[in-house]
Amino acid sequence: MKSLIICFSQTGNTRKTAERIRLGIMKVSGHCELINFRDVEAHRLEEYELVGLGCPVFYYQEPFNIRDFLRNLPPQAGRQWFVFCTHGSVMGNALNLVIGRLREKGALVIGFHDTYADGTLPFYPYPTLTTGHPDELDLKEAEEFGVAVAERSRRVSEGVTSLIPSPDEVPEDWVRTAEFLSLEFLGQSMPKLTINPDRCTHCGTCASECPVSGIDTEAEPPRIQQPCIYCYYCAKICPTLAIEADWEQLVQMAPQNYARYREALDDAVAKGKFRWLVSPDSMDFGNPLYKQREKEMKTAHGEA
Repeated sequence: MKSLIICFSQTGNTRKTAERIRLGIMKVSGHCELINFRDVEAHRLEEYELVGLGCPVFYYQEPFNIRDFLRNLPPQAGRQWFVFCTHGSVMGNALNLVIGRLREKGALVIGFHDTYADGTLPFYPYPTLTTGHPDELDLKEAEEFGVAVAERSRRVSEGVTSLIPSPDEVPEDWVRTAEFLSLEFLGQSMPKLTINPDRCTHCGTCASECPVSGIDTEAEPPRIQQPCIYCYYCAKICPTLAIEADWEQLVQMAPQNYARYREALDDAVAKGKFRWLVSPDSMDFGNPLYKQREKEMKTAHGEA
């Protein structure tokens, strides 16, 4: 069985999960390629019997660049796929949306998996509720999923389609929230990024890491968020904190949002689906990640 995993990862959590799924598949079939999402060539997918797609969850749904990829995917004519995602406190409707888009293309989705992961949004506290995930137990589950999906693929190829699972139903409030947080809405409501010319060293890190090529620091004036999927990864990785925004409104909203997250995670704990690795009562809403980075930079430069 020739298999492939396509992975979109920024902080590395989805990549670690993909690597362990790959290891599980290889235990069964002896073959599985793993490539970065940027390197995928849709026309070559016909070379594989089983294809996996993994990504983080943004705004309780799949990232918008993943959505565009799925919309432009050629017909799959029954090719077997599996999907997986990493997410913070709430997965939302991400897996169901991806599964639905693949089925619209004629894919046979034979498995799905999700993993809790650390969160590093600049306007939220850090450590956050899911800090420490994925740990070794999470990654072991990912590897076991790889074994299971490879074995299922063989049986499905033999005609045993009754083994294909159905995804869990998503609570309606999270489905509605995902629908509300459209690309258009985010473009109107989320903080606008700017590049501080006094801080920017033109290192190119933000431009090279932007998943939608939406940044050009060499343009005049510098181009940013054209386009944008609102991952804010550029603001996180800029070594000089030259990418700035007014985060205050989102900082003020954090306690209310975290109350919803805490409720969802307490429910997951009760169902045996989540383990606390940090105290949920330790969230410091007055010290979001972007302020921590500013303090670290001042300390590094000997500023008070």
